[in-house]
Amino acid sequence: MGPKTRSNMRTLLVACLIGWFAGALPAVGQQPALNEGQGHPLKGVWIGDWGADRNNRQPVLIEMTWDGKAVTGAIHSETGPIAFTKAELNHDNWTVHLEAESKGVRYVIDGAIANLGLANRSISGTWVQGNQRGDFKITRH
Repeated sequence: MGPKTRSNMRTLLVACLIGWFAGALPAVGQQPALNEGQGHPLKGVWIGDWGADRNNRQPVLIEMTWDGKAVTGAIHSETGPIAFTKAELNHDNWTVHLEAESKGVRYVIDGAIANLGLANRSISGTWVQGNQRGDFKITRH
């Protein structure tokens, strides 16, 4: 390989590295913005379903927030939001207990958080709605 070919290869390598850095640096700079606002492990909008078996599922949308002292939020249904009467997070085993009541129907939701370190973590467990009992899985969006 002659000196001119080596020089051309070196120029090509430098150009490729500059191009790679130009593309990579904005993504690195945006990473905190992607995770910004995650805050408390339960904070956010959670979407999924619940039901007694695989064939009988109901859509679920739960919104939770953290005010610095307590978890608050609601189950969103066709008739409107149903505010939590109780919301607890056990930090020892990352389990969640939620209760709500609307029009004489009591909701008791118990689950465990999976993929805690990810923005799209999920919660799954048992769902009791009045006299109906089933399982659920919701994922944060």
